[in-house]
Amino acid sequence: MTTTVSIRLGETELKEVSKVEKTWQIDRSEAIRRLLTSSLKEWKITNALEKLKKHEYSIGEAAEECNLDLWQMMDLAKEKDINWTGYGKEDLERDLTFLK
Repeated sequence: MTTTVSIRLGETELKEVSKVEKTWQIDRSEAIRRLLTSSLKEWKITNALEKLKKHEYSIGEAAEECNLDLWQMMDLAKEKDINWTGYGKEDLERDLTFLK
């Protein structure tokens, strides 16, 4: 099901959308749909990584939310230096002390 949504664009945004239309050789509606889809995917990833950082999501939940496989999400978390395991330096030192 599709729904029509009206938006107001400033002159600057309208010029940018027009550039996209010409580059992709598509109409305005399709250009805006593609841009919105791309932006939503980016937002989902940013949001999931933030929740992962706060330990509100597991790595699997974050991957599922973004429609990515586990390995892709792990790579993104590594790129952003997110410790999604909850296992820190102090934990490692405690475990090493215990093992001695």
